[in-house]
Amino acid sequence: MNFKSVFIVSLFFICLSFFVFVLISLNNNNNDLNNLFSDDENMIVTTSSGIEVETEYTYINNNDFYVKIPKIFKELTDDEISSKYSGYLPEVVFSNDDSTVNVAFSLTDKKIKDVQIESYINYLFNSLKSNNEIINNQIYTVDDHTVGRIEFVNKIVDSEIYNNMVCFSYNDRLVIVSFNSTIELRDEWEIVGKFIINSLKFL
Repeated sequence: MNFKSVFIVSLFFICLSFFVFVLISLNNNNNDLNNLFSDDENMIVTTSSGIEVETEYTYINNNDFYVKIPKIFKELTDDEISSKYSGYLPEVVFSNDDSTVNVAFSLTDKKIKDVQIESYINYLFNSLKSNNEIINNQIYTVDDHTVGRIEFVNKIVDSEIYNNMVCFSYNDRLVIVSFNSTIELRDEWEIVGKFIINSLKFL
């Protein structure tokens, strides 16, 4: 076998080895994701009237946190978000067909560290309690991240909105994930909101 033949054979085996390495790496990555969600087999939640809502894990803007979103929800366009929300606009919103039940994600520019989340939730509680009905607020840990939750009914001029909201630090920035519905749909969808908020995971 001449030098050229040896070179070609060597190159073939190098390419083959690289291909096998890539396949193994991809398989390991898939296994990691499967292992991450292997203890989370329940992807269906039932409303108070008995309607089954199927969900799927969704990550936002390629960030390393996930929540379950109902498959029947649609992602709103920027124009739809602008027309629905005033003031600070969330980056991503998933909603039912008539936008009466929503899951909103706000990836803010506010700098905050993990150890400051409890203080931030206390600040929110004190800010909201005078004009809103506070149902619950708590601090807990998810995958080594401190998470603050506040559940309340927002009383505005002509209606009321039920909110179940969590806050956490991601890359030292404040992230807010909020489930909300009109007060008329609270009884029907509250359990779904808790299911969604409780599904938060970090990679």
